[in-house]
Amino acid sequence: MYTQHFQLSELPFSIAPNPRYLFLSPQHREALAHLLYGIGVGGGFVVLTGEVGMGKTTLCRALIDQLPDDVDIALVFNPRLNSRELLASICDELSIPYGGSKASLKSLIDALNRHLLDAHARGRRVLVLIDEAQNLRFDVLEQVRLLTNLETNQHKLLQIILVGQPELNEILDRPNLRQLAQRITARYHLEPLKLAATREYILHRLKVADARKEIFSTAGVREIFKRSGGIPRLINLIGDRALLGAYTLGKLEVDRSIVRRAAIELRGSGVGARPHGLSTRKVLLIALVLFFLVGTGWGLLTQNLPTFNLRTTLGLSASSPSPEKSLSLTEASSMSSQASLPATLPPHLVTLREEALKQLFGLWGIPKPEEFKCGRASHGDLRCQNFRGSWDHLLNLNVSVVLELGGTEAAERFLCIERREGDLLWIRTASASLPVPLDQIRASWSGRAILAYRPLPTDKRALRPGISDPVMVEIRQQLGLSPATGDPNRFDETLRNRIQSFQRELGLRPDGLIGTLTLIGIEGHGSRADVPKLVSTPIAERHDVHHP
Repeated sequence: MYTQHFQLSELPFSIAPNPRYLFLSPQHREALAHLLYGIGVGGGFVVLTGEVGMGKTTLCRALIDQLPDDVDIALVFNPRLNSRELLASICDELSIPYGGSKASLKSLIDALNRHLLDAHARGRRVLVLIDEAQNLRFDVLEQVRLLTNLETNQHKLLQIILVGQPELNEILDRPNLRQLAQRITARYHLEPLKLAATREYILHRLKVADARKEIFSTAGVREIFKRSGGIPRLINLIGDRALLGAYTLGKLEVDRSIVRRAAIELRGSGVGARPHGLSTRKVLLIALVLFFLVGTGWGLLTQNLPTFNLRTTLGLSASSPSPEKSLSLTEASSMSSQASLPATLPPHLVTLREEALKQLFGLWGIPKPEEFKCGRASHGDLRCQNFRGSWDHLLNLNVSVVLELGGTEAAERFLCIERREGDLLWIRTASASLPVPLDQIRASWSGRAILAYRPLPTDKRALRPGISDPVMVEIRQQLGLSPATGDPNRFDETLRNRIQSFQRELGLRPDGLIGTLTLIGIEGHGSRADVPKLVSTPIAERHDVHHP
């Protein structure tokens, strides 16, 4: 509602992860340096802790972006797993085949060890990052420690980053985990931002949203710092509500009083401290009364409300809010939520991960997709590949995909995208395929996805220039190249140049190797009819391919 009022291109204080808003304070840069140093040492554990909302996930994204090219990483975001489930998640992330749901813990460890030895032989390192690690059970932490025993005579084969809340340090300091604690090569705890860094953080986010001037007064920034305690997520919540409040008051500057009012009204959502003089018992009593009033009265009230034009009902002009018509920030927030409802995905389209994968496997022609699990080498050897990257790069692969949506960390929210038609993406459900605007889905995307693919019929783990293998004939056909002169199975320089060009078109790293994502892109733009694609037109004839 307020973006036009302040001449902003978008909401500057959205709590959704967006790499364009990445802000590294001096403390965050120091933490990043510690993490990179710990990874450079090799082997063992690296630990990052901080309070909720301190930007640990943002820092991990920055870390991933700065990892050397020879590092493969497995990301585990759901630590409420037993030892077997954790090992299976790591294998899924690294695209390691195993025996599906029937695989034993030993078979998973053996599969991981074989992969680590192969990666080491190819000069690659493997990293596992576990978020919310304070939720790991003791027996799972012990299993994680044992994973670092996978080694050669000279090198550790696996390094693990544990990210969590401050209680993670308390857990690691327990006597029964001293063996794990002794293997920590780097540890850093994120503290809240100072006043100067809070000001820089606010100015940075406003600048990214194309603000033409400073919107928050000096006193307003101080009040945000005071009310948020320097925690970035709380800064975002208060900043967003304060901008909304200034908009309803018709003001172009956010002063101390507006920030104070915004913070007070956010207290009902758990932001900031309780008002002075209210005991816990009184707060609970007020909450119960409000819950009762909302539950019994609001529904009756809204049943009798006619539909009005929003601005007319509020007494606002068509171009700007009226200063004489002041709303509480709670009312304005409610209006904002209602006005943004069209951008919210219908709940019946969002499902759990397993159900979304079931729909994806069905698109691949799996007879009984409910019996299929990622990692099982059966049903034509279909495999899963976890994707983490940009929206444009994901669409450029041009295959049907399962998207993970952002939102509450404890909730699983996934979609199966079947195909694309212009600015519409068709969501596959158990009963139908339904179109949804592309931008609406993009706004809800977490940045992670799951792709399916069929590995090439070869025993080689990597396809690189110079090898000779019969699969090269099919690869050349898919890319529209004529057979190689001499040995038709040879990965020659012509094919390498075409692979690099193709990788640039898709936004992949142009290393000239045929890895998993490159293979998926080839399948997505090739002529195979058994590959479910977003757009059926070949890449050479498309006009909507993004070229980063």
